[in-house]
Amino acid sequence: MKKLIILIFLCSFSYLAQAQLKSNTPNYIASFKRFAENNPQYFSDTLEFKLPNSASVMVYYNPDDYDTQQIEEEITSSLKRAVKISENEVRNYYLNPNFWESELEFVTRDLYQQYANHKTSYTIGIPVGLDFIAGRFAPEMGFRIIADLKKFGLGASITNTTFFTDKVEGGVRVHHNPFLNAEIDLNPFKRASSTIQAGYLLKSSGPVFTGNTFRLAYRYQVKGNLQLNAGFIFTDNVKTIIPTVGVRLF
Repeated sequence: MKKLIILIFLCSFSYLAQAQLKSNTPNYIASFKRFAENNPQYFSDTLEFKLPNSASVMVYYNPDDYDTQQIEEEITSSLKRAVKISENEVRNYYLNPNFWESELEFVTRDLYQQYANHKTSYTIGIPVGLDFIAGRFAPEMGFRIIADLKKFGLGASITNTTFFTDKVEGGVRVHHNPFLNAEIDLNPFKRASSTIQAGYLLKSSGPVFTGNTFRLAYRYQVKGNLQLNAGFIFTDNVKTIIPTVGVRLF
């Protein structure tokens, strides 16, 4: 009986700690949840934004870290596009500048992603890069198009990986290896954007690729349009795996 009472007490305490964050919030990371549970007095002020359909957006914050007028202006501006919020829905946000997902800028972006109508836009570009593959440097150039689907990008590209070999009679022979790729662009808030790419070699040429050849790569944005590229190429009918590293512009 004593153990049962202790178990009920622990479960009740855990529920109360978790209940300090109201429902219908962003998927806050564990460290922020712990902060909110351990410092409930931090969120001393509240702003409520009422919409015409009786929905509400509640913002909990500390006036020592956030200016009330700035919150009002930015949230009000964002809510002008929140046409998809349900009738009587209550959305809750907790602001703390020490956690990226509870910054005011994140809130305005989350309101857009959750409740605004989105018109798909397209980005067209010419990626240029240099890879190190199987002991050789291989320039790459191509064409890509990405559709912005609000929370991520989805698109395709065709890129040409080039190898150079010496001719017996002198000079250099150029080998073109065109890949057809599917790409997913990820752009988490306050984190560098990245791209996952899966490709298939349309035609092999040169000393590296033979048979059916596939590519799986991950690109990480360093700064601006500069990206680091790393991945694996599965060639010779997937019997041989070749790691690759390189850089990309766009």
